[in-house]
Amino acid sequence: MKGKRRQYVFLVLAAVLIVVGTLATGFLPSTPFYQIFSGAIIVAGFAVGYAGLSVFELLK
Repeated sequence: MKGKRRQYVFLVLAAVLIVVGTLATGFLPSTPFYQIFSGAIIVAGFAVGYAGLSVFELLK
C-alpha cells in the first residue's frame, strides 16, 4: 500500500511539473535563460515520473 501511494505521489508531482513547465514557456519572457529554465522544469517532471514508475531501480 505504501509503495502504491508513493508511486501516485510521484506521478502527480511529475504531471504538475510538466504542466507548470509548459505553461511557463508561454508566460515567461522569450529570452534563452527563461526558455531553458522552463525546459528544465519539464525534463525534471519526466525524470520524477520515471522515478515514480521505478524505472531507475530496474536499471541497477
